[in-house]
Amino acid sequence: MKGGGIALTNNNWFETAKLVHQIAAQIIDFLAHIEEFQKCLWLKKKFVLSTDYCLTLDRVPEELYSQITKNTAQREEWKSLFAIHEIDGDLVDSAYDEPLSVAFLRENPNLVLDTRHFNTAFKDCLLAQFENLDNETDGLLIHGENFQALNLLKKKYRASIECIHIDPPYNTDTSGFLYKNTFRSSSWLTMMADRLALAEQLMAPDSCILCHIDENEYENLFQIFNTLPLENQGTIIWDKRNPVFGTNTIATQHECIICHSKGNTKLKAHPSKRESILKQAASLVNKHRGVTSECCKEFSEWIKSRPELNGGDRAYSKIDDNGEVFSDVSLAAPALLTNPKFHQPLIHPDTCKPCPVPPNGWSRTPENMQTFLDEGRIVFGSDETKQPRLKIFLKDYLIGELSSVIPSGKRGKTSIDALGLEFPYCHPVELYEYLVWSVTPEGKGIILDSFAGSGTNAHAIINLNRQDRGKRKYILIEMGHHFDAALKPRVMKTVYAEKWKDAKPLSRGSHLSQIIKYQRIESYEDALNNIEFTERENSLFEENLLSYLLGDETRESPTFLSVAELQNPFSYQLNIVNGLQTQTQTVDLPETFNYLLGISVQTRRCFYDDERRYLVYRGTVGPKNAVIIWRETKNWDQQDWERDYHFIQEQELTKGVSEVYVNTDSIVPNAKPLDPLFKKLMFSQ
Repeated sequence: MKGGGIALTNNNWFETAKLVHQIAAQIIDFLAHIEEFQKCLWLKKKFVLSTDYCLTLDRVPEELYSQITKNTAQREEWKSLFAIHEIDGDLVDSAYDEPLSVAFLRENPNLVLDTRHFNTAFKDCLLAQFENLDNETDGLLIHGENFQALNLLKKKYRASIECIHIDPPYNTDTSGFLYKNTFRSSSWLTMMADRLALAEQLMAPDSCILCHIDENEYENLFQIFNTLPLENQGTIIWDKRNPVFGTNTIATQHECIICHSKGNTKLKAHPSKRESILKQAASLVNKHRGVTSECCKEFSEWIKSRPELNGGDRAYSKIDDNGEVFSDVSLAAPALLTNPKFHQPLIHPDTCKPCPVPPNGWSRTPENMQTFLDEGRIVFGSDETKQPRLKIFLKDYLIGELSSVIPSGKRGKTSIDALGLEFPYCHPVELYEYLVWSVTPEGKGIILDSFAGSGTNAHAIINLNRQDRGKRKYILIEMGHHFDAALKPRVMKTVYAEKWKDAKPLSRGSHLSQIIKYQRIESYEDALNNIEFTERENSLFEENLLSYLLGDETRESPTFLSVAELQNPFSYQLNIVNGLQTQTQTVDLPETFNYLLGISVQTRRCFYDDERRYLVYRGTVGPKNAVIIWRETKNWDQQDWERDYHFIQEQELTKGVSEVYVNTDSIVPNAKPLDPLFKKLMFSQ
C-alpha cells in the first residue's frame, strides 16, 4: 500500500470480521441476560412488607378494651379522624375523657381501631378470635404498584372477582402519566394492556369490568378490550353536564365507561330513580287529596322536568284511580296472526261498542285479555274509536336495564372535602354507587379497583351496603403518599359515620360493622435495591461470566428469597426506600406465602411452647384443607426437632387437614417443607 500504510490481506479482513462478530455476540448475549434478569425481577411475586387491620370496636373482644384505653397513639388518631374529644356525655352515655374509659368504648362501637398502634401480642390475640378471617374481612387495601399487586393476588383471587371498576390515568398532560409525546400513547397502552390481562384472570363467570376513559384514548383502549376473552356490553356515556370550552373542538361534556363481561351479564339500573317517581306520585296524591286531574297534570309536568330520568322512566307519567303509577303499551301483535281468536274486538266499557283490533291481531290470547280486563289493566280511550292499550305498573318494573347514558353533574370533590381530606380530582360517589350496584344488585360479590385514587369505590360500596344491608367486599390498590393521606382515612371515616361536614361527623349513630385488612408490598425498585452478589467457589465464573453474574451469583439475594433465612421467618428483612431514605424493614413472609399458595384463611392463631412462638394458619387451598406452621428453627438439634414434633401433636395443629406445610423442616408425618415451594411460587406464572 502506498504512503507506508499496512496492507490487509483477505485473511486479515476475515480474522477481523470474526473478532468483531465474537465481540458483538458477547455484547448481545450480555444485553439479553440483562433484559431477562430485569424481566425476571419485574415478574417475580413481590413480598408483603407489612399487614395490619382496621376494625370497628364491635368486632374487638371486650377483654382487650382495657389495653385500648391506655394506647395514646390510638386515642390521638381517633381525635384527629373522628373528633371524639367533642363527644359530650349525658345521663346515659359517657363523655370523652382522658384516659378513655372502657364504658366509653362500649358506647362507641363504630370507632375504627388500627392494629398498627399495637404490639404483636395484641394483634395475635385479636385475630385469633375469628373463625373465618378472610370471609369476615370486608375490605382489602394494598399499598403498591398495581401490576405487582395484581400479580400477587392472582393465585388467591383467580376467577372470583364479581366487578372490576377502574378509573385509570387518561394519558393526558394532567393525568400523571407523563411521557414524551412521540411515544406516550404506546407506553400508556402497554401499561393498560398488561394490567387488564392480569385483571381478566381474576374475573368470575358472569362478572363485569367497567373502565372510565375520555375521548383521547377511547378508541385505542376499546381495541385492547377486544383482544381479551370478554363480551362487549357496550359503552356508557357519562353526561357530566359541564362542557369544557376554550378548545378548537366541540366543547366536551362527557366521559366514556367501557363495559365488558365474562358471559352475557345483564347490567341493572338502580331503582332509586324509579322509587323517586313513586314517592313523588304519592306526595301529589296526598297533596290533592286524591287522584284528581290537577294531580295527574302536575305529576306529568314533574316527570318532564326531571333531567336525570331517561325515556324509559319518563314513560311512567300517569296515575290511575288507585294511585298506581303506570305506562301504557300497545297490545298489537308484531307479526300477522291468522287465528280468528286473536282478532276478537274488545268492548268499550262506556259506549258498549267494539274497539278497533290491531291489523296483525292482539299479541295475547283471549284468556290473557280477559285476565287483564278483570285486573283493570286495559286502558280504553274516551270512546270506542281508540285502540285499547295495556297498563304496565311501575312498581313491577323498579329495576330496569342500565342505560347507555347517565346524566350526573355532581362533583366528586364535594364528598372528599366534607371528610376534610385532600385529593386533586374525584368522581362523584353517587355515580360509583349507581355503577357498582348495576353489577351487584343482589348485594354480594368482590369489587376490585386497581387504580383506587382516593378510594371513591370503597366509599360507594360502604354506602350501598348501608342502604341495602349488602355484603359486598372491596379490594383497592394504590401507591404513593395519598394511600395514607386520603384513601385509608377516607375508608375509615366512611365506616365510622355516613354523613360529614367540615371534617366532622354529622351523626355518630350510623353504625356499620367492618374488618379492613391493609398491606404494603415490595416495589420493583425495592427488589433492585436488595440484589446481592455472592461468588461461589469453583463456579465456572470466569468461563461463564455473563450467565453466572446475573443468575447464580444473585440466587440467594434477599429479594429472591434466601431460603437459609427461613429459619428466622419473623425476622426476614429487606432494605426499603421510604422517601429519600432507605430503611431496614421486617418482611411478612407468612402473608406473602398465603398469597403464593392461594389459601383462603379461616383461622390465624399463635401457640407458645415456653418461649417458642408458633404462628399457624388454617384454611382451604382449592378443595383441600391445609395448615401452615411457622416457627423459629435456627440452630435446632435433634432434641429440638423431637420437642417440635410433640408440641405439634399435643396441640393438634395438623388435625383434620390433608395438607401440612412447615417452614424449614420437621419430623411431623406428611408435613411438607414450604421453603422450596415458596421459592418456586415466587417465580411461577
